[in-house]
Amino acid sequence: MRKLSLITSGVILMLSFLMVGCNTMKKLEREAIETAIVGKVSPQQLTAVDGVVNFNYNIAFAPKQFYKKLILKVTPKMQYPGGEEAMEPLYFQGEKVKGTNYPVVEYKGNTLGTYNLSFPYRDGMQKGGLIADIEAIMGNKTVAFTPAILNTNGVKEWKTYMYSLPNNPDAIPLFTETFVKDVPATGVGIISGYVLFPLSKSVITDAQKKSSVMAQAAQEMKKILADKNAKITNMLMYVSSSPEGPERLNKNLTTNRFNTAKAYFMKDLGLANTPMAKDTKFIVSNTVSENWEGLYMLLNDSNLKNKAQIVKDLQNAPNLQKRGAVLESYIKTVPELKDVILPTLRRADFYIFYTVPEVMQVEDQMTTYYVPQLQETSVLSARTDVNLLNDLAVIAIRNKDYRKAKKLLESAAVINQKPEVLNNLGIVYQNEGNNTQAKDMYTKASIKNEAKYNLGMLLLKDKEYSKAIPYLKAMPNVNLAYAQLMANDNRAALETLKKLNLTEGYEYYMMAVAAARVKDVQAMAVALQKAIQLDPQLKERASTDKEFYPYAQESIYLDIVD
Repeated sequence: MRKLSLITSGVILMLSFLMVGCNTMKKLEREAIETAIVGKVSPQQLTAVDGVVNFNYNIAFAPKQFYKKLILKVTPKMQYPGGEEAMEPLYFQGEKVKGTNYPVVEYKGNTLGTYNLSFPYRDGMQKGGLIADIEAIMGNKTVAFTPAILNTNGVKEWKTYMYSLPNNPDAIPLFTETFVKDVPATGVGIISGYVLFPLSKSVITDAQKKSSVMAQAAQEMKKILADKNAKITNMLMYVSSSPEGPERLNKNLTTNRFNTAKAYFMKDLGLANTPMAKDTKFIVSNTVSENWEGLYMLLNDSNLKNKAQIVKDLQNAPNLQKRGAVLESYIKTVPELKDVILPTLRRADFYIFYTVPEVMQVEDQMTTYYVPQLQETSVLSARTDVNLLNDLAVIAIRNKDYRKAKKLLESAAVINQKPEVLNNLGIVYQNEGNNTQAKDMYTKASIKNEAKYNLGMLLLKDKEYSKAIPYLKAMPNVNLAYAQLMANDNRAALETLKKLNLTEGYEYYMMAVAAARVKDVQAMAVALQKAIQLDPQLKERASTDKEFYPYAQESIYLDIVD
């Protein structure tokens, strides 16, 4: 067991045992005399550190009181409610004992022994007592004595507490430079909707035209077109086909669906008569002829019992032809795949962006999209497409609508891989659990401090503390100090915390820990006292935290936790 540096205190114990005078128990008892054994246990307050109790046990034998043929067996034990923990016995023998190799107690001289003992800590030992069983042995005769009481103070447990991330905010999304906080006069709204297509067809049915989604979109468009101050700026379209069937046919089918949907939206939503409709850049399109990724997403969100196996079989197919064959086989045996999931992929989604001179809020069925502070001049600039897509994606991220944010950002990235777009894509990938791709996005966007910070936080959550530190320095806060503390860069952690405007008890507690590690006792005491003032529950933790164990006997610490 590991030896600890303990402050010695102790109790004096008078132990009685029999001095053996002959080989018979009768004579052993008759000729017994009292022998003085001075037992000193230190420290007086036994302590458990990392689950182990270490203590010193000193024994002294006075001259002419240990018979030459006697063996003494001393077994220290910790007794506590619910059980006991016995240590290895200590043996002592007289000068004439043969056949054993125990420490010899000289008959005429003083014999001293110091033993560093330990035992595992168990729950309940806080109220336990340390005793010693004592047996006198001569030949085949043994006399057991009343157990000696060594210590009655119980055990104080010093714990190694698990540290958790002190401040775990969401990753920071980035608006583009069009987002100006000081301009509240101009708002940007979005109207969205979709239509579904029949299998292998590019026509829009009457049922789809009369759907609640399209009815709501038409109603909102009517309001915007009637507002003289409103300006429609862009339209974004996503068109996809389900992946069953030949790829060549799906590609042509998707193109036809796009043209059909575009004509329908332009006519029935009233866009054909707007000035922007004549601009070839008015519509930003994104077509997916075989939407495999959408299929995987829908399967994972479904209630199908074998959904994981279906996704696995599709993704493990060696080529597109084999993947199509796997899909066809499941279509024949899984009705929900054919009737519910695949039809959802045959669709055309649209997003119509507009500006208004007043604050407005437009809602669709999924999410409220609203950027209240975009400048109209910026919105109508040559960079409108990327900026709008990115900034609306930020709103989606804030609303936890990561699917919609991903669509917007992936379209933006095709046009221009701005740092803001890449940073926000990193957030989406991180939310999906794809940390490798998230790190790549943050790295590419690291010209922005927010992206550096997001990368640092991702590394921090992965417990790569040393790697996280240089990135977290881009936007120093308590998480930087946490990373430094976990990386054992304690001096740097202390300096970081001193520079911050701390307001929480746990923040000052971290400062106290950092100061304790670098032996800055005064800073430790000040920070610990402040931590307990802000959060009184930290007092109990501080009284048993291993971080403060080196100061267990110092008044500057005891005055705070006692």
